[in-house]
Amino acid sequence: MITTISKSVFAGSMLLVSILSVAGTHAPDTKSDLVGTWTLTIETPMGISNPILTIQKSVDGYVGTYESRRGKRSVEDIAVKGEAFSFRMLISMPMGDFEMVYEGSIDGGSMSGTIGNPMGEIAFVGRRSK
Repeated sequence: MITTISKSVFAGSMLLVSILSVAGTHAPDTKSDLVGTWTLTIETPMGISNPILTIQKSVDGYVGTYESRRGKRSVEDIAVKGEAFSFRMLISMPMGDFEMVYEGSIDGGSMSGTIGNPMGEIAFVGRRSK
């Protein structure tokens, strides 16, 4: 009787350990994870720019900041679907305000896409830095 109970307890314990060890090895999918700090490279007529994009998960979705030589600003309307993402920023310039819309895709530690603005589109690439 004790042997049967001991075997059942042992078998149950081994099953639990097996389940926990498999569950513990599951890592988050970083292939399409926008959360983190990214160093972007944008080639413009005025030269190469390397702004820093930082995205964090929030209760309502995502929040982010964009820091360039023009200062730090918030990014808005961050959307992620699979490996695709988009966000927008409002830029204030002496000639007026305009919107920039970033659309791209993530592949592990890199991203690429386009920036839409009133003058057309420009390509960008990025690398995860944190």
